[in-house]
Amino acid sequence: MMLVICPILLMLGHLQEVAAGAACRISEFPCRNGKCIRLNGYCDGRDDCGDLSDEPMYCTACNRTYYGDVGKTYELRVVKALDARLPFLCHLTFTANGQSHGDIVQLIFDEFKLGRYESNALDGCPDGYMQLSELGRPFTGGSWCGSSSGPAAYYSETSTVTVSVKLFASPQLPFAFRLRYRFVSRKEAVVRFGSPSSPLERGQVAPGTYCTRQFEECYRKPCRLQSPNYPGMYPRNVSCYWSLKQKFVPTCKHAMIAVRQEAAHKMHMKRSINVAGLNKTARALRAWRDCTGERDHLIFYDGGSTDDPVLAKYCGGDWLPRVVSRGPEMLVAFHSSPYSVPLHSPPSQSPLKGFELDVDIIFADSDSLDFARHRHKCEFDINATSPESDEIWTGRGRKGRLISPKHSLPPNTTCTYRFRGYEGDIVWVSFTSYNQRPLLIGESGHALLGNSSFGGGCLTRLRIWDNRTLIEDKCDEPPLLCDHSALSNSTRATRPCTNDESYISANNNLIVQHHTEDGTALHPASFKIKYEFVDTRLGGEAWPDKRNSGPCHRVFKRHHVGEITGPRNVFLFGRGGTKDIHCIYRFEAGNNERVQLTINNASFGVNPSCETTTDLHSGRHTCEYYAGGNVAEFSIYEVPWPDTHMPKGCVCDNSTLTSKPLVFRSSSKTLELHFKAKDMKITEDYTVLHFHALFELVKISDCPRYQRLRGDGGEVQFAFPPADKTETLCLGLPWLVEARHNKSLFLLSWGAFLSLKPRPDEPTRCPTTNRILVYSGKPPKLVRAICPAEPGSRPLAVHVFSEEWRGEGLTHLVQRPPQFVVEWIGLEPAMAAFNWLEISRSRHSLLTQLQVPVNTSANDTELECSHKCPELDACISPLLWCDGKDNCPSGYDEAEAQCGATSKLLNSLPLAALAAGFAVFASMFLLICLTVHRLRARRRRKLAKKKLDMGPGLLDPGINS
Repeated sequence: MMLVICPILLMLGHLQEVAAGAACRISEFPCRNGKCIRLNGYCDGRDDCGDLSDEPMYCTACNRTYYGDVGKTYELRVVKALDARLPFLCHLTFTANGQSHGDIVQLIFDEFKLGRYESNALDGCPDGYMQLSELGRPFTGGSWCGSSSGPAAYYSETSTVTVSVKLFASPQLPFAFRLRYRFVSRKEAVVRFGSPSSPLERGQVAPGTYCTRQFEECYRKPCRLQSPNYPGMYPRNVSCYWSLKQKFVPTCKHAMIAVRQEAAHKMHMKRSINVAGLNKTARALRAWRDCTGERDHLIFYDGGSTDDPVLAKYCGGDWLPRVVSRGPEMLVAFHSSPYSVPLHSPPSQSPLKGFELDVDIIFADSDSLDFARHRHKCEFDINATSPESDEIWTGRGRKGRLISPKHSLPPNTTCTYRFRGYEGDIVWVSFTSYNQRPLLIGESGHALLGNSSFGGGCLTRLRIWDNRTLIEDKCDEPPLLCDHSALSNSTRATRPCTNDESYISANNNLIVQHHTEDGTALHPASFKIKYEFVDTRLGGEAWPDKRNSGPCHRVFKRHHVGEITGPRNVFLFGRGGTKDIHCIYRFEAGNNERVQLTINNASFGVNPSCETTTDLHSGRHTCEYYAGGNVAEFSIYEVPWPDTHMPKGCVCDNSTLTSKPLVFRSSSKTLELHFKAKDMKITEDYTVLHFHALFELVKISDCPRYQRLRGDGGEVQFAFPPADKTETLCLGLPWLVEARHNKSLFLLSWGAFLSLKPRPDEPTRCPTTNRILVYSGKPPKLVRAICPAEPGSRPLAVHVFSEEWRGEGLTHLVQRPPQFVVEWIGLEPAMAAFNWLEISRSRHSLLTQLQVPVNTSANDTELECSHKCPELDACISPLLWCDGKDNCPSGYDEAEAQCGATSKLLNSLPLAALAAGFAVFASMFLLICLTVHRLRARRRRKLAKKKLDMGPGLLDPGINS
């Protein structure tokens, strides 16, 4: 009966106790005397109630539920009697009851000694352990044991957390368990949830999991990947999977996800690193092979599942480098070891535990080379656009910049860049920057240990292939760098990259391969490349004379119609490192053909320092440069003979061709277009220095006259309009007069000399627009402009001597004979002419010109020539003396005193009479020859008849002989 009554009495006593304290709050313990004390005052060894109702016999703090008020801190100690039975079990439940009683629970373990912790054992807590479980969360089964040297904090994810302490081993082992607990409202937990005005996105917990979460659209609000129970220590034996997805991607964009943490106080994982010898500025990391089974670690997958490539495996350090996925999905896995000592914070460090990772969304252009298109391949194709397209003038598609992938690369990855140009292209590649920074310590931190066939033991390796020829192979070293070009911008231009600072292919293909052994998340390796497809095509055929050929000299002779543009090879311009450019395009016609050239457009730079004017003598375009201006022009030259180039026009500004194209038609079979620029700026290339032209071979009969003269002298007449068909076919073709060796030239014409470059406002002294233009030298240079008059008028005679006659250019007498090119510009009806003489100096005159003393007597005449024009003080050929034509300007060579009456008579006989006399003489000579022939034939016939009559024996012996 007593066994039944005792429990009833105890129950009644408990009911009286509850009734007595019915006025106490849920966070208080009701004393029998009606006093309310804190719940942690129960069985704390002190008489808090005053009637010992909070310290009953055999009481314990275990197996109770504790509440509290926000803003208050409570202490609790678990005491194990020395003679307590084993196993020792103690359950402490802490509940945040909402409102003033808080929303989450904070536990601070001030003293923790619970058995032993053996990190390398299969059972890491063989003597006992502490476990934590939360209401509504799966039980992880992880345990803490051993001895903690400092306080360790834990924050619950839910409102209720239960601490279970279990001890199995000998009771003599040290045991100490003391903690503080607090109840925190949600609005105060800003580290975990953010402020009410700026909340953090922590994802949605997947049902049935402890900490697996899903994150979406992190570009709208800041997403944070927090370790379970952050900012306190996280549970043991827990696996979390955080799925990051960016569903919304703007048009023409590509999304990538980046996870990072630069703040050291937000990165606390089990076994913080303390590497001996690490300098104070370095930041230690543990990754890859360091992440053994007892280490907590993070794994970053390049995609949404664990089957995707692993970008990084991280297990501790002062920071987390940025890990970037290739696409809009990333999976981050976190695994904690089953056993551990409670993570504590030294006094000098932040009390925060666990880790928090920042999430960023990166948008790249969908057509850019900032990311690899294929999930399992890092390959890029850089194809050139067609050089014939209009894009050539802007460079779009023909050149650009690329960077190493913005996303992280998995270990043992080789990124291949294939540059493919069109036929005639070469590839120009310059590295403007190249960086690699190993973040891992020791070989144990590497993902691989030199087992890659491509890497060959190199953490990073760069190879460049020109077609199939390896032209660069760098192991953990930078390639040729043109890093100064990285300083160029819209307001500042840098010098071009030289051959020693860049790579140039021999054909239209180039391959750049970059290999990373450990991946780029924990071993960043980045570079920037400037590339360009250089069009080396020039059209036409190669220049025949290799000795006088330039890099862009071309000949066009096999096609009757064609198109021609300025060179597009950047290496011929200032931006490619060349200071001057001179390209010659020669157009050669066949028999009975002429060349017609049409210039459609041209550009000579941004601000040409030249003006295209009209020559007042010839009506052709000429180039007038400002003082100190740079040369940039194209010029047209007629080539009537291989060694003679006659200027036909020059254009040097950007406005001349805006209204209509320029059309040139040759007078001979050959025409040349010269395109040149000097002192080019480092910003100038084919986009600002170019032209476009069309050529056509037109059917026109050749000039039947050979207008290259050589000899003692002669006369040439001009007429406009042309007097006959020959003059018409030869219209525009100049006359070339050249002297023989050690001779000089003299020209005689009629009219007046004009200024070579008259000003437009200068009044003209010539009543006609016709001109005789005299050129000298090689190339021909205008030396005289003559306003023509009727031939033969001695008062209007004008004299032109070759330059060495006046003592200029005496070396020409040795190097090359002098010559004149005479051009007739006929625009109005008129007649004109010029005479030419090959002249030379007497010995006396030459020595006098050379200022050499000469001692001769008045009778010493062997030093003087016998046939001389006194007014010219020049010797002429004896064949011109008394030939019936006035060769000397004064007519001295035909004077009566020189030639006499007989000579005059002979010279005065008409040519027809001389011809008739010659015909009579020839007839008489022919008649005599015929008569002799007939007499000899008659004699032979008589002798033959006599032989027949007499017989063979009677013949005359003299005849037989």
